[in-house]
Amino acid sequence: MIKKRPLCVTVLAAVLLLMLLPSGLWMEKSRPERRKPAEGLTGKICKIEPREDGQAVYLTHSYLSDKGILLIYFDAEQPFSIGNTIRIEPPYRIWEPEAPTNPGQFDSLLYYRTQHVTHLCRAKNASLIKDGCFWPGELLRRLREDLSIRCDRLFGEGRSGLLRAMLLGDKTDLEEDTKDIYQKSGMSHLLAISGLHISIVGMSLYRFLRKRGCSYGVSGSTGLLLVLLYGGMTGMSVSTSRAVTMFALAVAADLFGRSYDMLSALGVSALLLLLEQPLHVRSASFLLSFGAVLGVGLLYPAAASLFKVKSKLGGAFLLSLSIQLFTLPLIQWFYYEFPLYSVFLNLLVIPLMGVLMICGIGALFLSLLSSRLAGIPAFFCRLIAGLYEWLGSQTLRLPGAVIVCGRPELWQMLLYYGGICGFVLWRSRGRESDKWQLCSRTAKGEEEKEETEDERHRRIRKENLQKGGAITAAALLCVCLSLRFHRGLSFTMLDVGQGDGLFLRTAEGTTCLIDGGSSDVKQVGRYRILPFLKEQGTGTLDYVLVTHTDGDHISGIEELIIQAAKPGGIRIGTLLLSGQSMEEEPGLRLKELAEKAGISVKEIGVGSVLEDKSTRLTCLHPAKGNVYKDKNAGSLVLRLTYGEFSMLLTGDLEEEGEKEILMQKEKINCSILKAGHHGSRFSTSGEWLKEVRPELTLISCGKDNSYGHPHEETLERLFRSGSEVLTTTGQGAVTIRSSGRGFTAEGFTMPIGCI
Repeated sequence: MIKKRPLCVTVLAAVLLLMLLPSGLWMEKSRPERRKPAEGLTGKICKIEPREDGQAVYLTHSYLSDKGILLIYFDAEQPFSIGNTIRIEPPYRIWEPEAPTNPGQFDSLLYYRTQHVTHLCRAKNASLIKDGCFWPGELLRRLREDLSIRCDRLFGEGRSGLLRAMLLGDKTDLEEDTKDIYQKSGMSHLLAISGLHISIVGMSLYRFLRKRGCSYGVSGSTGLLLVLLYGGMTGMSVSTSRAVTMFALAVAADLFGRSYDMLSALGVSALLLLLEQPLHVRSASFLLSFGAVLGVGLLYPAAASLFKVKSKLGGAFLLSLSIQLFTLPLIQWFYYEFPLYSVFLNLLVIPLMGVLMICGIGALFLSLLSSRLAGIPAFFCRLIAGLYEWLGSQTLRLPGAVIVCGRPELWQMLLYYGGICGFVLWRSRGRESDKWQLCSRTAKGEEEKEETEDERHRRIRKENLQKGGAITAAALLCVCLSLRFHRGLSFTMLDVGQGDGLFLRTAEGTTCLIDGGSSDVKQVGRYRILPFLKEQGTGTLDYVLVTHTDGDHISGIEELIIQAAKPGGIRIGTLLLSGQSMEEEPGLRLKELAEKAGISVKEIGVGSVLEDKSTRLTCLHPAKGNVYKDKNAGSLVLRLTYGEFSMLLTGDLEEEGEKEILMQKEKINCSILKAGHHGSRFSTSGEWLKEVRPELTLISCGKDNSYGHPHEETLERLFRSGSEVLTTTGQGAVTIRSSGRGFTAEGFTMPIGCI
């Protein structure tokens, strides 16, 4: 098998090598900062995309980068065409894409770099310099816009956004709830223009023309032209480019009378994509697209030779299962969760996708002639889309529909794929051995001997043992892939911008989120806290604790509570609030949301203790019944102890609250201090530090925040006290690990080592 596919093996080796090499080797380097010209930025438009809040314009030949692209976001649609040279008028704001600062956070830097985008810009106005239009790209863009308008008319407001995504790759108006249903249920591939769409569009036309007597050349060139136009109109994503290349090779094989090999074609398409952009090798779209095809071309034939499924339904199930098994580690690596019933769900939705595509495309083109005629296929499109959403939502209501498994370790992925490769090689050798024996008997003119009853029983027993062994091995590999090893206590201060977000996991596995909000990061719960929890394999939060109800501490918690009420969301056990927080409007809103989601709500104050076998979390402030005019003064203060290790978590406490705790004569010395109020000038006083005596102080604050956090005077006091200081602006998320004695500190963006 390997000898017959040298290209495929070579490309696979190249992919593995590129994955191991640092991605910075291929990153487009931006030029050093230059003085911005008074006339503004200039460049040629190479791409235009619609957005919910305006328009995205891609510029080449920008002064900011030799090879890169400048992506400009306009608040309103601009009257420009692809190929125009424009000037961006001041005022405008330019920044570079940022790398993730938290575990599990989406890598926007890699995402933009795969599109050759080196800088982002927000602008209001632009002017035309040169009217040089690139008509092929512009015509496809206008066609897409026209078809999008027709989708709105044909399918209505409720289904238009979904069907535009499925038919045209336009996700501008796709609702977040709909996205979640498709992603969590395992149907998200239907929303991306991929090989499924290309095969439906291209192969359907190709086979239709061949059946009508057209030559290979006419049928193939017509089908290829259609998929190129369709792919170009929908954006020519990685999966689309792969599918178009493989379709072209399949047509060429028919034209020249050669046999088509799927894996060799896959190798060619991978090679072309990686030559254009090596960073694709680290993107989810590339790896999942090619992984699915490898599941079809490698794992499915091996599994089919073993299980010998005869029915079409059984074959479809085995095919779907092969794809899921092959892409399972990749799904866990990028999304940290797995839709358990997706194998069965796709058996229902994929066959209907062909009907939806044909009806949808037919409705769009019939609308040019008559809206009444177009209404018939449009009705079936809406019906199928409604069925998809119903099936997805009902699937998520089943027990264990979404398993949060976290990101696997590299050794787990290598072990898993090593097992798959071993299975494929074993089955390929078995098939080759059977073929050799059959050819040998045929050459010798031997007749196949009739099998005796004992031989038949031995053969069946052997086959059953092989099947059972394969199933057991697959189950063990899946279990091994999902294993997570947590030793001792771990504590993470997340980078949530200007705000707080603290995650605690005890040695016994109890989980607690202490605050979660931001004043400068939008949807911080969805884009920073939730991905982190999933990456850690946390499907349930035992406790969510709110120190006080300022927005930069609870905005993300509101999002978590809302998603907990939805099927497939991360569950929350208990919400803990201070007595004062329960009386304030934000606290009342949190309490109401929690009760609707079935989350227990309890009051916490001085003397309240959360503990398991080895870890103790004690509330030191405020006293129950105390009311403070300043929310910060009433912020909860918690002391965490685990063996000889201790931490003091002070929320937004400032000097007034510190003095109140000092008067109580409580034991407050600790190994690590989480500084109050993001390191403000009026927190972490010298008197406070004399009693606490921390070895390490953690400060959560936003980059270039307007409050001046952390304040220079506070940092000076910490340095004089002998405490080391780590901030989210400097190290990103900071993770503390302890075995009950000492501790280690790890920065996500900057390694720190042992302290």
